[in-house]
Amino acid sequence: MSAESSRAPPAPCFRLLLIEDSAIAASIVQSHLDAVPWQRAELAHAETLAAGLARVKEGWDVVLLDLSLPDGEGLEVVERVRDVDPHVPIVVLTGHDDVRLAERALGASVQDYLVKRSLDTDTLWRAIRYAVSRQQLVTQLARTMAEARENEANLHQLIARSADGVIVLDPGGTVLFANPAAEALLGEGRLVAGRGCPVALRAGETSLELGGHTVFIDVRWVDVDWQGRPSRMALLRDVTGRRRGEELRLRLERSERLAAVGQLAAGVAHEINNPLAYVVANLELLAREIRRLAGKGVATEQLAQPLDDARHGATRVMHIVRDLGVFARSEANEAIGPTDVNAVLESALNIVHAQMKHRARVVRELAPVSRVGGAEGRLTQVFVNLLINAAQSIREGRVADNVVEVRTREQGREVVAEIVDSGCGVAEEHIHRLFEPFFTTKRAGEGTGLGLAICRSIVESCGGTIGISSTAGVGTCVRVRLPAWTSAEPAALPAPAREEGPTRRARILVVDDEPLILRALRGLLGTSHEVVCVSSGAQAQRTLRLDADFDVVLCDLVMQEGTGIELHEWIEAELPALADRVLFMTGGGTSEASRRFLAAHGGRVLPKPIDPAELIRRVEALLPARAVEPARAVEPTGGT
Repeated sequence: MSAESSRAPPAPCFRLLLIEDSAIAASIVQSHLDAVPWQRAELAHAETLAAGLARVKEGWDVVLLDLSLPDGEGLEVVERVRDVDPHVPIVVLTGHDDVRLAERALGASVQDYLVKRSLDTDTLWRAIRYAVSRQQLVTQLARTMAEARENEANLHQLIARSADGVIVLDPGGTVLFANPAAEALLGEGRLVAGRGCPVALRAGETSLELGGHTVFIDVRWVDVDWQGRPSRMALLRDVTGRRRGEELRLRLERSERLAAVGQLAAGVAHEINNPLAYVVANLELLAREIRRLAGKGVATEQLAQPLDDARHGATRVMHIVRDLGVFARSEANEAIGPTDVNAVLESALNIVHAQMKHRARVVRELAPVSRVGGAEGRLTQVFVNLLINAAQSIREGRVADNVVEVRTREQGREVVAEIVDSGCGVAEEHIHRLFEPFFTTKRAGEGTGLGLAICRSIVESCGGTIGISSTAGVGTCVRVRLPAWTSAEPAALPAPAREEGPTRRARILVVDDEPLILRALRGLLGTSHEVVCVSSGAQAQRTLRLDADFDVVLCDLVMQEGTGIELHEWIEAELPALADRVLFMTGGGTSEASRRFLAAHGGRVLPKPIDPAELIRRVEALLPARAVEPARAVEPTGGT
């Protein structure tokens, strides 16, 4: 056999007529057709309905038809094409994403209904091939029935072998015939000749609950003569796999958009942390000044309460931003380790506070429990999802009548966390499906059906389990079981011995490119220590080359000119004795390299906004034990 004769036959060339008034849309259709090199198509374009009707009878495989033309609108356009050629396959290609219009079009024997803005190459070619294939089947069936009306057995054999399901109904909806493919699709024994069709078959794609599962079926209706009387034939095709694939693609696209939003949120949190840092620090300075004035007999009562309120508000913002930072951590960058479930639940409650406060009271029953093995950010994601589900099960406006209980307890070597709500509950028939991907009982727009599936994946990756019990109209309990952390943890190093006596006045170098943060830190530390402020890592190196006699370096991690990592590497090489007395500040939004660096120096990191008391405690802990020295009368240099 020659190589020439062994080649596969070329793919057929489809003749397509596009009736479309937009040249841009026609160009897009042509580009989709050209994108598949092994499939051939000849496309003719008519810009008006009249021009298209003049060419309809030229023997086209498919007519691609817009429903909004200068001289025709809506389904009238389809009817006018049908008047010219009742048999030519029509695929609607329109900008109207209208479900009812689509159903009416498909009921009017249109082969497919495609929306322009979601059109892609695969969808267009699939519609063309499917339209041609279906028309060929319809034509073949019609021809066979006409030629073999007296030999119905041959017709039955042809239909029985069809991969598509075929059901024939009389005008009253009684089943006259069903082929094996239809019986297999809808369930053995359900289609009985002489009885009504057990399922409602709407034209187009429809979903059916069969055997506890949702099946998507594409239905096309054809008017036929069956046994000498007018009847309707339904052609059925199982498109569940295709539909699931399309849903998965849409969910993945949405997940990518959410990931982008998460990255944006992380960046915004970083930008919030820097101004919040000097707000918190300056509020502490104001509190000190008010206490000083009160000590001198100055009346400060009218200032104290507003200041306390401002500090409370700033602290609340600080906690919310930190909780969001934990929630946004990438699982790939988060180490598995001992995690405090109670702290994770508190973080999750802070995150969902806005959604919960108008729906229910929150009751905490958090018992002292062991730490569990897990990534803090991923467990926060679990409990945020569960708390949002609890909130969304309760209607707004009746807070006093509803409650969400958050409980923890230790049971054997497991830590049990429960979230119990008094919401609408879940019907019994849905309980076993709640963890299936894409299954949801929420209203459209409230859920993707992925939340609980992700929760189970995260919990099981930590070696735990998650279960749900619910009663419709009463409420739901979600129970998460996590194994207690058993890995050996290194004992904390004892604090270095400090000489008794007054705290000595130390020299502290502060490095940050935010002038207001420098000013605030100088105010917090300057009353007890000598503080020198510089605004970049490069300036810090120049300062240390001239004078290395500093006790502590307080350095921002990310700056415009020289990072904290680069400054620390320089100190390790040039001033190794000072390297262990560097405290790093970060507002979040760090890179992968920065996260690895912070993990290696986790004991010397201060997250912004910095708690003033924690700042002073951490600085004092790093000071070497030396005798008290008189304060230097040196004005800080660099920065502001």
